[in-house]
Amino acid sequence: MDFAEIETITQGALEIMNPISEEKLLRAGKIAGLAPGKRVLDIGCGNGTALSLWHKAFGITGTGIEVRPASAARARSTLAGTPIEIRCVDASVLVPKEPYDVVAALGTSFIFGGAEKALAHLAEYADENGSAVLIGDRFWRTDRVPPEFAREWTEIPTAYELAVTARELGFTLSGMITASPDEWDTYESSIWNSALEYIDLHGNEPAADEIAAYLEQIQDEYLAYGREYMGWGLFVFRQ
Repeated sequence: MDFAEIETITQGALEIMNPISEEKLLRAGKIAGLAPGKRVLDIGCGNGTALSLWHKAFGITGTGIEVRPASAARARSTLAGTPIEIRCVDASVLVPKEPYDVVAALGTSFIFGGAEKALAHLAEYADENGSAVLIGDRFWRTDRVPPEFAREWTEIPTAYELAVTARELGFTLSGMITASPDEWDTYESSIWNSALEYIDLHGNEPAADEIAAYLEQIQDEYLAYGREYMGWGLFVFRQ
């Protein structure tokens, strides 16, 4: 079972596949300058929730990229009747035909090797005239993370490091919205429960053992260090 299949099983039922609220997604959209007619590219759009919210609130158009067929199908259903296209392709090899006003990667920076590399990559998709890049991802709350944990997550920057990288690319951090501990607990708990439901239904199948091992791994990571040292934020960068 590959990682995309595990994610579909454990996160597929979530409306928002990140530890953030609709209200905060809308606030990030406002900071990013979303407005009627603005074209948005959402890398790893999941079930299409963010695009749907932004279309209803701001009148955006654009494209969602999602590699998981089940999630792409759900996103198409969510966005039916809107001027937003959903493409089921691998975002790591995507080459847009034209630039976008806003490029977003919410919880999908890993596709490019982490938030800093994603920012450099996505900046190439953005229009040169006042565009924005929106990164939603994990960050270290401190640079004094226990080494045994930090070595497992070398791709995660501090918020300061991400802001410095943005400046080097010609962008400035214009807004930062972080997930609350309660939002992240709720998100993680939903994943744990989806995993347990799958194990209950498929307990005699080899795949259930893989899901059980994944559940144990993510609980250990979150409870041992992640909850204390790691944050999740929406970072909006403007040219």
